[in-house]
Amino acid sequence: MSKSVKPPVDRLIKSGLFSKPRAPQDAPHLYGKLLFFPVWCKKCGLCTVACQTGDLQQKEDGSPYLAHPDKCILCSLCWRTCPDFAIVKNPAEEESSDPK
Repeated sequence: MSKSVKPPVDRLIKSGLFSKPRAPQDAPHLYGKLLFFPVWCKKCGLCTVACQTGDLQQKEDGSPYLAHPDKCILCSLCWRTCPDFAIVKNPAEEESSDPK
C-alpha cells in the first residue's frame, strides 16, 4: 500500500516550471484527476478526440482541460493517445474502489 505524496515545492522549482514557490491556484495543471504539462503539449487535439466522456475539451488557444472533472472516469485514453506525453494521471488522485 503506497501513500500518495504531493511533490515538495523545491522539486517543482528545480523542474524549471517555477522560479519561486507558488500557490495551488497558480499551477492548476498540477492538481486534479489529470496532470497537464503545457510546455510539452503541441495542442494537436488528439486527447480531446479520444475522450470517451467528452469531458476533455480544448481552450481557445488549443490547450486541453477537464471541462467537468466529475465526468472523467480515468480511462487512460487521453494520456495513451498523447504523442508528447503531456497528460498523465495524477498519482495523488484517489481512484474509487467501486466494483464494476
